[in-house]
Amino acid sequence: MKFYTQLFILMMFSLVLWQCAGSSDQNDEEGGYSEEEQQQKELDDIEALLGISSDDNGGQNQAQQDDTAAEEPQKKQAEEEKPAARTQNEDEGEKLNLLDTNESIPAGQMSGMSAAEKKKYEKEIKKLKKQLKEKDNTIANLSAELSVKEDELSKKSNSPSYGGVSGGVGAISMEEYSSRYEEARNAFENRNYQQAIELFESLLATSSSHPLADNAQYWIGESQFMLHRYDAAIISFEKVFTFPKSNKNADAQYKLGLCYVMKGDKTKAREEFERLIADYPNSRYVALARKKMAAL
Repeated sequence: MKFYTQLFILMMFSLVLWQCAGSSDQNDEEGGYSEEEQQQKELDDIEALLGISSDDNGGQNQAQQDDTAAEEPQKKQAEEEKPAARTQNEDEGEKLNLLDTNESIPAGQMSGMSAAEKKKYEKEIKKLKKQLKEKDNTIANLSAELSVKEDELSKKSNSPSYGGVSGGVGAISMEEYSSRYEEARNAFENRNYQQAIELFESLLATSSSHPLADNAQYWIGESQFMLHRYDAAIISFEKVFTFPKSNKNADAQYKLGLCYVMKGDKTKAREEFERLIADYPNSRYVALARKKMAAL
């Protein structure tokens, strides 16, 4: 097939040359074409017979050049956008890391931030630190309360008379009870608060019906308050009200308000002070309670 195609092209080329020769003679006689124009015309005729157009080739090449030229700005834009996208992703990653930490922002990271971004992240970090501190305080208070309750359960199992309003003087006399009470009070006055707690608790374990039992319970709360064990102190002060006709009720009520002040619970502190004013209007603590409420 290839041979016949080539033979056909050769025959056609010979025919064209024959025609061109006749035309050349005629043109020479008429003075129409130069030699170079004649050669170009012959080439055009051959291409026309073969179905080839120099215009088509030129157009195709031009189209390719146009496509290449059109693609260049797009490639350039894509290359420029890649670093920008990568930078944006890196910035987002850095932001997430900063929000997940409770440490200060490293100087290297802060150098690339605006003032608004620095302020925003510092605010988030401060908020996280505050939340962490609040949780630590909550855990510490719950641990103290749990320790107090475990101690109460242990003492109740060992002494049925502890913590209630019933029970006799027990194995010690009234005079000995009073003497040991004074010993515990002296420990408190000398700021030996833990020793005072142990002495007062031993008295209550012996008897909770002695006239000084409610006082012993109150001074346990005072000792815990001085040791900053506010949750334990609240429980101890509330127990004072379980003793009938106690002369320490107003004192305990005022100290309950102070415990909540120290814990930072202004709402509960105000409630306890208001209860003091309502239940014990003639108490010497009323004026102090009003002063504390005004400062909340």
